[in-house]
Amino acid sequence: MDILNNFLHSGYTFSDEEYELKSKFSLLNSAIAVILIFISFLTISMIVKEETFFASFLCVYIFLSIGLVYLLRKSKDNYQIVIPVFTIISLILLLTAISIFPNEHERVAWFLVIIIFSFFLGGRQLGVAMTLMSIVGIISIDYFVDMGLSFYSLMLIIVIILIGSVLVDLYEKRDKTAKKRLYKLNNSLELRIKEEIEKRILIYEKSNLDLKESSKKLKQQKDAYKKLAYYDILTKLPNRVLFYDRLKHSIDKSKRNNTKLAVLFLDLDNFKEINDSLGHHVGDNVLKILATRLQKRLRKSDTLARLGGDEFTLLLEDLEDLSNIGEISQSLIQVISKPIKIKEHTLYVTVSLGISIYPDDGQDTESLLKCADAAMYSAKNEGCNLFHFYKQEMTVKALERITFETSIRHALDNDEFIVYYQPLIDIRTNQLIGLEALLRWQHSEKGLLSPDKFIHIAETSSIIIQIGERVLEDVAAQLEIWHEKGFNPERIAVNLSVKQLRHHGLISIISDILEKTKFRPKWLELEITESYTMQKPVQAIRLLNQIKDLGVDLTIDDFGTGYSSLSYLKKIPVNKLKIDRAFIKDITENKDDKALVSAILSMAKSMNLDVVAEGVETEEQRQCLEALGCYKIQGYLFSKPMSVSDIEKKYIENKS
Repeated sequence: MDILNNFLHSGYTFSDEEYELKSKFSLLNSAIAVILIFISFLTISMIVKEETFFASFLCVYIFLSIGLVYLLRKSKDNYQIVIPVFTIISLILLLTAISIFPNEHERVAWFLVIIIFSFFLGGRQLGVAMTLMSIVGIISIDYFVDMGLSFYSLMLIIVIILIGSVLVDLYEKRDKTAKKRLYKLNNSLELRIKEEIEKRILIYEKSNLDLKESSKKLKQQKDAYKKLAYYDILTKLPNRVLFYDRLKHSIDKSKRNNTKLAVLFLDLDNFKEINDSLGHHVGDNVLKILATRLQKRLRKSDTLARLGGDEFTLLLEDLEDLSNIGEISQSLIQVISKPIKIKEHTLYVTVSLGISIYPDDGQDTESLLKCADAAMYSAKNEGCNLFHFYKQEMTVKALERITFETSIRHALDNDEFIVYYQPLIDIRTNQLIGLEALLRWQHSEKGLLSPDKFIHIAETSSIIIQIGERVLEDVAAQLEIWHEKGFNPERIAVNLSVKQLRHHGLISIISDILEKTKFRPKWLELEITESYTMQKPVQAIRLLNQIKDLGVDLTIDDFGTGYSSLSYLKKIPVNKLKIDRAFIKDITENKDDKALVSAILSMAKSMNLDVVAEGVETEEQRQCLEALGCYKIQGYLFSKPMSVSDIEKKYIENKS
């Protein structure tokens, strides 16, 4: 079947649009094949009958026909040449044959075959041309070669040929008309289909665009959810979840490759003070700036994450030389310590950094982070802006610190914190001129604890703010009770920690307590450390002026230890200076201490400030201070800090 199709189609492959041409190729090749077979048998017959001339003529026809078949296979375009050539040589063969075979019917039949063939394969022009050539050929042969035809017979042949040609032409016209109509209908249908397809394509494209848009939005939402799940919104760094995941994979990788990795725990020192004093928007900007700085310093393979607040973690993989970790840590400290400019503020931030090593310090995520955290607290306790490698004893200390901090919180909830009061005496009259409120912890197991046992832990967390507020409330409530009992100390001094002073809600806390109680501002005296006034003097002066505006007196505690600048001291709105006990201890023996106390008294007098000497324990110290002109004294010489009941016994019950 493949061989037959190959012959009929001359070896070509036709498209659906070339259906008519395909049919013509099939018809032409079929006709040539049939005629060649017939002529071949006829040639053999002529040779047998010794009709050599006609046999030779037939052989020429056969070779020409084979040549036309070859030409047809060379190119589709040769079809337009092969058709007229084949019909002409066939007509010549027929005209030659009629001079030999006198049968009229056969002649007419063969002429009609050629004419029909011409009309179908070559079109109307070739069909008409072949009709005329056939008539002219018959008349010429009959004229030059006597075929024995009568005029009537000749006319009959010509009429039959003409009628056949006309009929074929009419059929061809009808066929063409039908084809045109069909073509027109087909075009119309194709146009409608094309329009419908285009319309549907537009609908599908719009649907596809909507689908793509929905898919894009879905992907964006998915990416957004992924970022929320695995990345810190503020700094764009990996968050705790992603860091834990990467650390776990890194541990597995290090285990397979027998390599080491390091976990660094970074905690910004006193960062809460920035939020409390300048606002969280400034603090957020600082965190973003520091995150960018740190990322630029690290390798692409390192993972920097923000765990929350001011805590960052860093994963260093594939470590060949552990000595590099110290250099990296120091460079990170230096990067963080560079000044940060935010609008009119120039900020300086320090960091405490702890380091743990896999597998030396731990073999899972929790233990490595726990050890790095313990090392970080060790660095912070030593003075901040340092890095420490983990040591086993740090975990014990960290656990103790966490446990102790939890105990402090429970103590606050259970009202275990109580206020003791130490009298302030005017040695000229030996009269009470005030009290200093001092915090104590009535521990359920350890008994009464002084601040040096717990205050440093409280100050490293926000609990000191709540403790300080509770002390102010207790002092206000206690003074109200004492007033009802007729005991009226001039004022009560309360110490404020640096963390309290940097808390943004301090002013509102003080003003709320004053408003809620009968505690008058003039009865309250707030003591601040000299070091606080020097750390950020401009901000300190602004805050102290706000406190002063409430009507509350201010005292600089432990004066002489903070290297105050006199230019700033005269701007600070304080009423009193408290000379630190370190200068009182050896005042009777150390000339330098005595000279310094004398200088402080002279300076205070010139600035119209009161002076109190604290830590006075001996009569010699009292006499020396009196000789120097310091008359307001506080210390064990007169009284240790006393409980409320002891104060009442001494100053209320004894009087009555």
